[in-house]
Amino acid sequence: MSPKSKIRNPKSAGRQVEIVSGSVEETQALGEQVGRTLRPGDVVALRGELGSGKTTLVQGIARGLGRDPETIKSPTFVLLREYPGDVPLIHIDGYRLEGPPAVSWLDVDLIFSPHKITLIEWAQRFTGLLPDGVLTIQLTHVSTNRRRLTLQATGPRSHAILEVLEMPMKSPITKSQSPNNLQ
Repeated sequence: MSPKSKIRNPKSAGRQVEIVSGSVEETQALGEQVGRTLRPGDVVALRGELGSGKTTLVQGIARGLGRDPETIKSPTFVLLREYPGDVPLIHIDGYRLEGPPAVSWLDVDLIFSPHKITLIEWAQRFTGLLPDGVLTIQLTHVSTNRRRLTLQATGPRSHAILEVLEMPMKSPITKSQSPNNLQ
């Protein structure tokens, strides 16, 4: 089944895209599409309550980056995991942090490296510390299996990512589309 068939009810409103996912597989398929658009230096801020699908989305993003999603585990108790690869992947879970003062002790140069891709769960704990141009994804419970994902761009790079993501809603992203063509 193509990613196009996995995403229902896309709505675009300027620099924001809203998608309703009906399953774990659909959330991972969206994540895979996001992963295919990312390049070094990109930061994705994930927001949502417990059980809303943040780690599931990260697993899909990892697949889109050519990694085994089974190796991606929530870093809730270790705060940060780095996955090696051509472009290293930083996965942060800020759930146990109590806002920017607690976050400030983390190595910001490591987290927001122009040579790595950074995914942050519980990004609301990083208020005021996130770089410009972050792609924010808000995950909200709609029902037991359904989630609303609202993707919002905050700068030129994240706007370019959203533009590419809007295309698969009409026709799926293929591996031949290079994320390095994004500006």
